[in-house]
Amino acid sequence: MIAVICAMQEERDALLKLMKDVKVRKGKKLLYHGEVLDNQYYVGKIGKKDVVVSRCGVGTLYAAMSTLLLIEKFKPEFLINLGVAGSVNKDVHVGDVVVATKAANWRFYVPGWDRNADSMYVSFPCDERPIRLLNKIKNDLNIHVGPIVTADEFICKKSQINEIHKYYPDALCGEMEGYAVAGTAYATNTPVTIIRSISDETLVSGNFKQFDFNLLSVCEKAALLCKEIIKGIR
Repeated sequence: MIAVICAMQEERDALLKLMKDVKVRKGKKLLYHGEVLDNQYYVGKIGKKDVVVSRCGVGTLYAAMSTLLLIEKFKPEFLINLGVAGSVNKDVHVGDVVVATKAANWRFYVPGWDRNADSMYVSFPCDERPIRLLNKIKNDLNIHVGPIVTADEFICKKSQINEIHKYYPDALCGEMEGYAVAGTAYATNTPVTIIRSISDETLVSGNFKQFDFNLLSVCEKAALLCKEIIKGIR
């Protein structure tokens, strides 16, 4: 089985529209911002593959908890973290899709520990198989491959971009769950990939209005690529 975890309902529902024979299974009750998290498991098919999709909520804490629960319950052969992100690279634009090679926590700092995307202290690797599939997938998407960065912050200030560029100059996008999902996958020896479609550009105009305006359309782009990767993964 292949497992997909998303932070938001919009990200999850974009993939559910592409699945068949979907059945709902209850998730463990988690309180989230004063309410019960909508984290049911949706089990169905993409092509011939069995797929389970769930929502973890926003931020690294809930991403780590929900990913571990998902892995323990379904023991997936492959894990995908699917969602949206903000560009931190001048060549990555709204509507583009990023497939991560690794995910680093750009706010993680301990004296004496390396602070860069190659550091084992602040970064976790992603599986290479989805990247190798990209040349075989036919689509009209503008796809980028490279490192991404994570922190519990919505990136909307030039000061954030400056800090990211100082330590992670090759980062393509920034978001709020990838590092936690990749780290949990690493700890449980579960192969993982991270797919992000770009909803906003801080280098141009990184704000919630741009994010909200683009959210649904870019979720669809990420879901389309996710579907093809699921069908092709071996």
